[in-house]
Amino acid sequence: MCSSCENQESEHKFVPAVHISKNKGKYQLIRNGEPFYMHGAAAHKDFLEELKDAGANTARIYDTIDLKSTLDKAQLLGLAAVVDIPMPKEHTDGIFYEDNDLFEEMYSRVARVVTQHKDHPALLYWNLGNELYYPYFYKDTKFYERFNILIDLIHELDPDHPVSTTTIGANKLRVLSIELKSPQLDFISFNSFGSLSTFTDRLKPIAPLWNGPHVITEWGVNGPWEAPLTSWGVPIEETSTKKAEQIIQRYRDYIKPLKNSNSLGSFVFYWGQKNEITPTWYSLFEPNHLKSQAVFELAKIWKGLDAEFPGPQLEYILLNEKGALDDIILAAGQPAIAEIFFDRPPKGYTFHWEIREESWYAYHISQVIPGMEFHVEDNRVRFEAPVQEGPYRLHLMITNNTGYYATANIPFYVLNPANEE
Repeated sequence: MCSSCENQESEHKFVPAVHISKNKGKYQLIRNGEPFYMHGAAAHKDFLEELKDAGANTARIYDTIDLKSTLDKAQLLGLAAVVDIPMPKEHTDGIFYEDNDLFEEMYSRVARVVTQHKDHPALLYWNLGNELYYPYFYKDTKFYERFNILIDLIHELDPDHPVSTTTIGANKLRVLSIELKSPQLDFISFNSFGSLSTFTDRLKPIAPLWNGPHVITEWGVNGPWEAPLTSWGVPIEETSTKKAEQIIQRYRDYIKPLKNSNSLGSFVFYWGQKNEITPTWYSLFEPNHLKSQAVFELAKIWKGLDAEFPGPQLEYILLNEKGALDDIILAAGQPAIAEIFFDRPPKGYTFHWEIREESWYAYHISQVIPGMEFHVEDNRVRFEAPVQEGPYRLHLMITNNTGYYATANIPFYVLNPANEE
């Protein structure tokens, strides 16, 4: 692995603009002749200004639509860009690697993207596929051959930029399979959330076989698959205040130490706003660009600042004196009371309440229930449960005119007695 590595004991006629240097077993990314350690975020192009203002130096970009304008914007801001090339996942869409016609279409698409953008000065490296579920080395599949053809294609078209791919967590067998079957890759990238705490320990056993350069391409708060569930199977989300605490702790305890273990950098997830499980689970911003506390804490880390968060904070909320783990059931139209708890008296807080249908893990489907009336009394709110039977969440956003916000939500289930037999 590490086809773009430069061994300092060797001489090369051609030195790529971006490459990996190896010295005494340690790896370092070199960009335009200078060491470059990535600290940034998996980001939406509309939030790149905030990323630069926070002190980051790199953005991971998923969307290749109108990629040139995104790269132009990154360059104008002084941000490097990791560009994802979307690829079908092997375990669900393996036909794209087995079928000749489908593969030819994919080959042409990859070639077109690389050819169009390989000379852009903001480009840092190519990420060929996100969480492809790279098959274990013993599987009988054309995937390895076809995937390697694409890696070689990118290297041929663009020898100036490395190529990586992203895998989930720290699966030892998958890492060794990538190392064995696709040595052309320059390094491996990892998405790791709650499992970040065990990342180093899980990879230690294979250190004699693989101890190469790597990037944490997504990290942050626990994913919904790592969260406790209600009895009807929906994940329970932490408050934005708790999420900020997790970001600080995970950077300090896991991300920062990785710099001494061949890490080339990391990307927090998600720098923007997206509706995945809920509108707030991963989002570090709300649609109007208000910032969560996590953004403030990351800026402190990246800039080396010492400052107190000026925005709103909260401890937790209860619904009818019950927490999310209590499996809250309401009757259709039942009056209910939610209460917010704080670790310090709130000053100048404005509360924004809404009820959304549960998304059931779908993307872009967490719809607000229209026509709900909320009666706010200090840190309490009264409302009547929706009439339609099913799962919902009560969402809270708090603002205080500082440009920051806080969020919390609590799931509940509505039963309609009229549906009984």
